[in-house]
Amino acid sequence: MLGKTKTLCLLAICLLADSAQSLATPPNLNNLEPRQEPRYKAVAAIAQKRRNDALNAFMPMPAVNQTELGNDVRPYLLTSGLLSKDEIKIIKLDAKALVRKMRNQALTSVQVTTAFCKATVIAQNLTNCVTEVLFKEALERAKFLDEHLNRTGEPLGPLHGLPISLKDTFVTPSHPSSIGFAAFANEPTANKSVIVDMLENLGAVLYVKTNVPTAMLMGETINNVWGETVNPIHKKLTPGGSSGGEGAIGAMRASPLGVGTDVGGSIRIPSAYTHLYGLKPSLGRFPTWGAKPAIAGQDIIYSVSGPMSHSLEAVKLFAEAVLSEEAAPWTLDPKMNPMPWRRRVLPDGAKLKFGILPCNDGIVTCHPPVERALKITAKALKDAGHEVVDWAPVNPQGVEALTTQVFTLTGSDAVLPLLKAYDEPLLGVLKLLFPGGETVPQLTPAKLRELIINRNQLQKDNLDQWRATGVDGVIAPANVPAAARLQMDPQKVYGGFTGFGNVMDLTGCTFPVTYADKNLDPKRGSDWVPNGLRDEFVQSDYDPVFWDGAPVGLQVIGQRLEEEKVLEMTEIIANAVQFKDRVYG
Repeated sequence: MLGKTKTLCLLAICLLADSAQSLATPPNLNNLEPRQEPRYKAVAAIAQKRRNDALNAFMPMPAVNQTELGNDVRPYLLTSGLLSKDEIKIIKLDAKALVRKMRNQALTSVQVTTAFCKATVIAQNLTNCVTEVLFKEALERAKFLDEHLNRTGEPLGPLHGLPISLKDTFVTPSHPSSIGFAAFANEPTANKSVIVDMLENLGAVLYVKTNVPTAMLMGETINNVWGETVNPIHKKLTPGGSSGGEGAIGAMRASPLGVGTDVGGSIRIPSAYTHLYGLKPSLGRFPTWGAKPAIAGQDIIYSVSGPMSHSLEAVKLFAEAVLSEEAAPWTLDPKMNPMPWRRRVLPDGAKLKFGILPCNDGIVTCHPPVERALKITAKALKDAGHEVVDWAPVNPQGVEALTTQVFTLTGSDAVLPLLKAYDEPLLGVLKLLFPGGETVPQLTPAKLRELIINRNQLQKDNLDQWRATGVDGVIAPANVPAAARLQMDPQKVYGGFTGFGNVMDLTGCTFPVTYADKNLDPKRGSDWVPNGLRDEFVQSDYDPVFWDGAPVGLQVIGQRLEEEKVLEMTEIIANAVQFKDRVYG
């Protein structure tokens, strides 16, 4: 059974890969001398010292006895006494309210930035979510913005003074962008990512970069340089990947708004795992140019960037600002479409038709808490007057096979040489993705054509089904568990619930629904019939006591380039579900 499971899970794991446009030339592996200690350890020590020194210089952090904290570590931020009452009020506000108060000079950017920097120090100590610390530059920037507003009476852009966190893939010179590689961990950078330049021009304050898995190729956040990031809502679970650092810092409220990337679920999985709203756009809406990649030149399944926040209003604020005619990202990134953001696309009071992608897609079955979340959402929408119908996924086996081949054939020669150069061991699902640590045969022109033809056919089949069913959006799980275990058995990983949105280049946004409950979400009984051995093996991991209290989120998927409609549908769903956060209300 395990042999078959291993093969099938290898097909799934590549859905979580992140790619972009360029990669540095791998180091020369010739004549490497044997070493008693792996090279990556010395590199990691230097990188971690740089980060820790910067954090401690800003706010020394007392030792935290984790055994005295429950699974949900977020209350410590509010009760530790490390933040003042005013600073707690600041971190409880959403991004839109913060910008409004700074524009009205009820708050200064220095006050707001200081509060989030202090919250980040705490979040790092509880979750290990930080890579690069930009506090010094951020406070200088905040001071400049405050002085500009005092002098001119005008804010500097729609994001004036707002602290924004960034996934490590985005380049903020001269800070490194390691993307989980020792090879890049202490390497200065020179050229800003387009989105970094844009956010600064829009008035934002960029203050921290956050952790990712090795090469951004896993649905959990762990690497040999920075270590493992944990989920602040349930510390025995991962915040997901590959934008897992963003998930953790956002859930801790140490960031009002962050930016991640997604090529197989890397925004949506962490966002669903941490009760965030995370928008995965179609190619051509938000810039990715200049981000540090995992797989150079992979352009079959697109990597896209998007916002993540505990506030849906913050996600909308980001979209409206970045896609304004003044910002014009289509003049900066050649992949962008000249499509300014439209504020309202659905009529007031619209009654919509939602498809529900079941918790069983024909390959695997979601854990009971996720199934309950689907039922909660479907009932809430029906009670609000919307139509809800079953919606079968389009050829999940074909989607899985395509993504596997794409990332396996394009990824191994981009990743393995960098790992070998610094003696880095393969972690988690990388052991399945690259069995034996060996590269696979190179992608031939004929195979490339085949992959593109298969992708195009899947996209056409999906479009035909969408037209035939007449749905406005599809509500779907983001993953099998509410959130995966830390260092979960890689043979139990599945990425198909998000991966189809990437293959089809659809738009999607996550939304929080509930918490796992050991009394409401028991193990499946003897009447449950699995799809097969793989499904049975994946389901065997579920333990209602272990997962009790885990965050449960879902996603709503719209058609290609329907970002405005998707956010409006997300708002409709959120208003119907009425999720209440246990810590922040």
